[in-house]
Amino acid sequence: MATLNEIAYNIKELMSGGSETLEQNISTRQIKHWIHYHRAKIIEEKLLSGAPLDRNWIQPIKAFRIYPADHYNYPSYYISQTAQNTLPLNNVSGMNEQYQAAWTNNTYYGKNYLDDNDNDYFLYTETIPNTINVGNRDGITDARIKRRTTSSLDVSAPGHFTGWSPVPIKTKDEAQYAWANRFTKIKTPYAIPYNYNSQTKLEVGGLRIRANRDSNTYIYEYGLEVYGILQNPTDSIAWEWETIVSNNQLIPKPIYPYLDSSDSYPMSNEDIPLLISRVAEVEMTLIMKTPEDLIEDNVDTTKINIGGQQAQ
Repeated sequence: MATLNEIAYNIKELMSGGSETLEQNISTRQIKHWIHYHRAKIIEEKLLSGAPLDRNWIQPIKAFRIYPADHYNYPSYYISQTAQNTLPLNNVSGMNEQYQAAWTNNTYYGKNYLDDNDNDYFLYTETIPNTINVGNRDGITDARIKRRTTSSLDVSAPGHFTGWSPVPIKTKDEAQYAWANRFTKIKTPYAIPYNYNSQTKLEVGGLRIRANRDSNTYIYEYGLEVYGILQNPTDSIAWEWETIVSNNQLIPKPIYPYLDSSDSYPMSNEDIPLLISRVAEVEMTLIMKTPEDLIEDNVDTTKINIGGQQAQ
């Protein structure tokens, strides 16, 4: 698999045609931007043509630890799945952005098929890097979650984590009135990606706070991982789960960011020649059509005629 630097170098050589002057005028940073853009276009074309999802496109996006007991008033701090309105990131007194409701909550009047106590289930929202979304297919391809019980009286002795379970991706329309549908599963975790101010938000619902609804002693702690097709592959960050010795909390620890020089670019080997030729042909055509700027910084501008008269 080729790295981003290798692809950019090949494109730069192809576009310059061996000309050192032209090669110096082509920015490697700009070429990498073109690579990301044309990769997204190729992926879009393939998905719209009915081609299957290529696992080479998928990268780790982000991992979260979700633990309501981090806040002293957690039963009321996290948003109930039916208590708020449908405004994205609704402002709620005392709550910061990552705990504000987006699409799941609504003002629909009907029977609530959740348990009687809304506080048994809550929502959690995070910002993630932007993904490539094509038609009804969202750029988030995989999400999985695990949980364990922890004692609010003794955090040093948590329970064992369950195995990973898949998290279904829902649209905001699918989730908006789900609580009023007896056939909709909103008592298990699900995720809703949506756009807000040019950022991708991920709202996770169906999260249960307590193991026993009549007691706040045992609280659920969750670990969530998200994978997908990123608009900018360099936004990907690998992680590993690490246990904090002092309190046994399990947190996702970033291992390293994406490295242009060593990480494989998320494109299949058979599509890389197409990507290189697409960037070289399309962008080279634009470069050749752009008139050359003949005025340089060291030119004596007093010799230039402006408005038919010689500049003084």
